[in-house]
Amino acid sequence: MELTFSLNAIQVPIFVVDVEPGPRFRIFGMNRAAEKEIGQSCESLAGLLFEDCLAPHKARMLTDRYAVCVRSRQSMHFDEIGEMSPNQDWYRTTLSPCVDEETGKVVRILTICQNITTTKRLAKAAFKDVLTSLPNRRGFETIVDDRCDEAAHSHVGFSLVVVDINDLKAINDTHGHGAGDDAIRFVGAWLTGFLLPGETVARVGGDEFHMMLEEPTPARLTHRLDRLREAAAAGLEIQQMPIRLSLSAGGSVWHLGDPVASILSAADSAMYAEKDSHRRKRSPAEILASLS
Repeated sequence: MELTFSLNAIQVPIFVVDVEPGPRFRIFGMNRAAEKEIGQSCESLAGLLFEDCLAPHKARMLTDRYAVCVRSRQSMHFDEIGEMSPNQDWYRTTLSPCVDEETGKVVRILTICQNITTTKRLAKAAFKDVLTSLPNRRGFETIVDDRCDEAAHSHVGFSLVVVDINDLKAINDTHGHGAGDDAIRFVGAWLTGFLLPGETVARVGGDEFHMMLEEPTPARLTHRLDRLREAAAAGLEIQQMPIRLSLSAGGSVWHLGDPVASILSAADSAMYAEKDSHRRKRSPAEILASLS
C-alpha cells in the first residue's frame, strides 16, 4: 500500500532536504509548522544550499551531520540551537533518510524538529545551585559521567577534588547567614577562576565544593593542589567585609574502571584530614580573630 499525505497535517516542524553529490544539501521545502517556527516562508528558503542560508560554521556542522546520515543510511538524533529560530531556541532534531529503492542511495532527508527549550531550561535549573549558579551535585555527577565516557575512548584519567570552607559556622554566628552566603559565593567564583579549560567546579551543599581537574596522575594532582593551597593562603578576603577565609582540600585520581563514588570518598577523606590539621593548629580565639 502506498501512503501519501500532506506534511502540513503534522504539527511539528519538518524540513525536506535533497541530497546532491559532494554531498551537498539543498532545502526542498518545509511544512507550515516549520514556517511558523522560524518565521520564514517555504518559498524564501526552497532551493537554497545550507551555505546559502546559514552561518558558515553552522552550515559546516550540519553538512557533516547530514553526511553521516547519508553514509550510514540510519536515522540520527541530536539537540541543537536553531539558528533560523528568532529566539535561538533549543530543538531535538531527527534526521530520517529516504532511500531510493533502485539505487539504494539516500536521496532525501526528512528533518523533524521538536522545540525543547522549556525542557532544557527546566533541566538546567534542576542541575544548578541557586546560590552560586554553579552546577549542583546532580549537575556535577552528570558532568563526571560524561567525562568517564570520554575517558573510555581517550584512556586519559582525571582527578576529583573535595574543597571545604573552614569555619563557615563561625562566620554565620559572628556576621549572620548573609555573610555566610557571601563567603560561599566568593569561594565559588574564586574556585572557578582556578579552573583550566575542560574543568568543572560545583557546589554540592553547605560549605562543600567538588572539582573535576584534568590531572591524570597523583604527582600532577599534588602539584595542582599545592598551587590551590598557596593561592588560598595568599589571601581569600571578601572586599568590604572583615573576613579572611581559608579552605581545606583533598583529591584523588580517577582511572578507567574506578567507581566515581570511591574516588570522591578518598578525596573527602583527604580533605577532612587536612581540615582536622587546620583545626588543631588554630585556637577558638584565633578563629574568631580572623572573622572580626
